[in-house]
Amino acid sequence: MVISRFLGCALAATMLASCSEPDPIIERRYGAYEGDAYPNRRPEIVIPEGGMGVVTDSRSDTISLIDLETGERFGVHPVGRDPVTIDGPHHVAVDEAGGALYVALSYPVLSGAIGPHASHGESVMAGYVQKLALDDLRVLGQVRVEPNPGDIVISEDGSRVVVSHYDLKRVFDNPGNIEAARSTLAVIDPDAVRPSGSAAPRFIPVCMAAHGIVLSRPDGARAYVACYGEDVLAVVDLTDPDAEVKRIPVGPSPSIFPALPNYGPYAAVMSPDQKTIAVSNVESREVRFFDVASETFDDSRRFPMIGAPYFVAWTPDGSGVYVPTQVPDTIALVGVGPGNDDVVSRELGGECFRPHLAELDEAHGLFVVCEGDQTTTPGKVLRLAPGTLETLSEAEVGLYPDAFVRVAAGAR
Repeated sequence: MVISRFLGCALAATMLASCSEPDPIIERRYGAYEGDAYPNRRPEIVIPEGGMGVVTDSRSDTISLIDLETGERFGVHPVGRDPVTIDGPHHVAVDEAGGALYVALSYPVLSGAIGPHASHGESVMAGYVQKLALDDLRVLGQVRVEPNPGDIVISEDGSRVVVSHYDLKRVFDNPGNIEAARSTLAVIDPDAVRPSGSAAPRFIPVCMAAHGIVLSRPDGARAYVACYGEDVLAVVDLTDPDAEVKRIPVGPSPSIFPALPNYGPYAAVMSPDQKTIAVSNVESREVRFFDVASETFDDSRRFPMIGAPYFVAWTPDGSGVYVPTQVPDTIALVGVGPGNDDVVSRELGGECFRPHLAELDEAHGLFVVCEGDQTTTPGKVLRLAPGTLETLSEAEVGLYPDAFVRVAAGAR
């Protein structure tokens, strides 16, 4: 009993001690982190000596980079706000002096849409404009615009960015109210585009389903806008908020709201001397020419095409235009100068499905952006000989490319 009692007391004392003693305090000291919280690991973009072309791949959420000298794709970079859904990078504008690209994000509707490129015309999601650094495409800022941004341009002096809205949904939702059916131009101050807290754009009601834009040079004081849904070219004074928008019919029999367009002006490109604007009409399948000084269309200068024309490129002397067409897929050089009615045409067949845009680089060739089937087959960029239109090279890019801008070597 004595031993038993002693062992019991010893065991109790041991247990009591183990319960009362605290765990040892372990203190860990770390050195201060000297790096960036969110390091930029984007690779630097090295622009080739001959310059580069920037292509938006709207269904891949990427930007492809093209070597202008060889026509090869040398880089591809993701863009957008959401890593899961399709942001739809549509058109793009470059500010070489400011070291920035501006890309319009137009969230697509993948089914049930009508009209040319209507998949980016019936969305209910607000679009965005992102400002990207030219040296690595990191995001410098963003600003919200309205649904279905179409074209995006920047003035030659870099003072304003202008975005159209190809908003077919607005048209369909307002069949009895033409003012409500008209979409807007968003006028953006480039210096006010920041990572957060960007100043809101100024929105100007313009016309139904506005798309292609050209700006007067150098300050972009005036915008000329191709209005698909209204068969007009809108002329907008961007310096006067109270100025009336002029809407000039592209032909003698424009559609009357709410009828479907007879002409369907979709793209507008200004001549090198700023005197003439070529307007591509996808429904009437013709290119018409607008005289800037008189603000009239010259009915004697119109060129019917066998397919629907899209974004043309002027020759450097303004004596001709390169016209890409769809259905059938062709590229044509059409003379437009006095005494010049020559036409050089080439069917692109399976080489270029849905040519969308032509861009001329005098040193390296004529670049043609081919959309592909917009969903599963990658698009292409062809480099053609400007005189013969023969293919010099081709590059596969992402899904549904529909923009091309040039950037000179050494730009930052």
